[in-house]
Amino acid sequence: MTDADETQLAQLKRVFFVVLVAGLTALTITVNVFLSHLQNGVTPDRPFGVFKAQGGLMVQDFSYNMLYFRGIRDHVAARPYTLEDQEKIARHYVPRGATGLSHAYSPVGFVLVQPLLLVPGRIAYLLYTALCALGIVLLFYFYLLPRVEDRRQVYALAFCVLGLPLITAFEVGQSSLFTTTVLGAFWFLLQQRAPRSGMRDLALAILFWAICLKPSVGPVPLALLVGERAWRPLLAGFALLALTWLAVGPLYGGWLTGLQDYASLLNHYNNNQLTPFMQRGAIDAASAGHPLLITSVQIFAWKRNAFFVALALFIGLRWAGKIGASTQFQGTVWTFLLLSPYLLSLENWVMCLLVVEGAFFRSGSLAASAAKLLLLLGIMDLRAGVTFPYEMDVPLKWILALWILVEGWRESVSVKNCAAPR
Repeated sequence: MTDADETQLAQLKRVFFVVLVAGLTALTITVNVFLSHLQNGVTPDRPFGVFKAQGGLMVQDFSYNMLYFRGIRDHVAARPYTLEDQEKIARHYVPRGATGLSHAYSPVGFVLVQPLLLVPGRIAYLLYTALCALGIVLLFYFYLLPRVEDRRQVYALAFCVLGLPLITAFEVGQSSLFTTTVLGAFWFLLQQRAPRSGMRDLALAILFWAICLKPSVGPVPLALLVGERAWRPLLAGFALLALTWLAVGPLYGGWLTGLQDYASLLNHYNNNQLTPFMQRGAIDAASAGHPLLITSVQIFAWKRNAFFVALALFIGLRWAGKIGASTQFQGTVWTFLLLSPYLLSLENWVMCLLVVEGAFFRSGSLAASAAKLLLLLGIMDLRAGVTFPYEMDVPLKWILALWILVEGWRESVSVKNCAAPR
């Protein structure tokens, strides 16, 4: 890259960052004003985030989970990880609600939201979205943009920022805003080559603990710590998780009963196995009397098992010296995106962390680069019921992942051929 190219890239990154800050500020203000507008005219005794919709009541995701956390704190139900008690909490706060939102956040989430439970719901949502916007700005400033080496990576990051997962996550207050940012900070700290210190290990442990608020994302930093053989932060993280459960376990029905309830919930966390009040949409055809078809229950079990097998495979390859840290990170995140049975479309926002890993998004011909960006744009924006009648992001993610795998294999073969004696 010439000096002129480096100067142009630096200017492009500066422009992108300014636009990013302005856009996130506008988005944060817009979603808060929008929800406040919807709240106008609502009866004073109705919680923030509860609106009239289709003759019934609708509750925004962030507000619903805050109600669950409040119900746990106030002992509204004895065993909050059972679906029956989750329905009890939902009906307690939203008596005329027609449906509920199942709650599978770990007790780490309960600890993290305690400051937000001290303020009104409107202020809690404002604080959450504003802090998440700040975290994303810091993620780009300290980690993502410094690692950008080509303008095509800037375009890819722009597609991630402009995609529906990030915008919708702000609108509903989804936890992917938090987990993706913290995962980026975790990975940034883990790959630092400076000698590991006690403070760094503690920081890694705290970040690992924080990510575990969402059980679907928690295995990602766990696998990375094991692959790095970073035993001290891993043990410290588990110690924090144990202390958390010792502190709040009685609120979930008891230390042993609560764990059993949570394990049961996570092992049956799909639409077909939820109570009618918690179900979203219709039950699939297989459960309605077509036993020869693969049901969502079977798909859930298959994906869950394949998810953990793939994570173990990448750890094994890392320990055997077949892959490096960056390849394990990419493989682990892709495993999460492709195989996690708990995945939401909003979790696709995590792909911003993959843009600066490897050479995929900074290499290729003009046509190949355009195709890569179009695939990324499709993954971010083609979602069922929004812009497309079918969840096109799923096959597009598989196509992009396989393309990255093929390019990586070709690059490794080329390097080996160049290094071979002639």
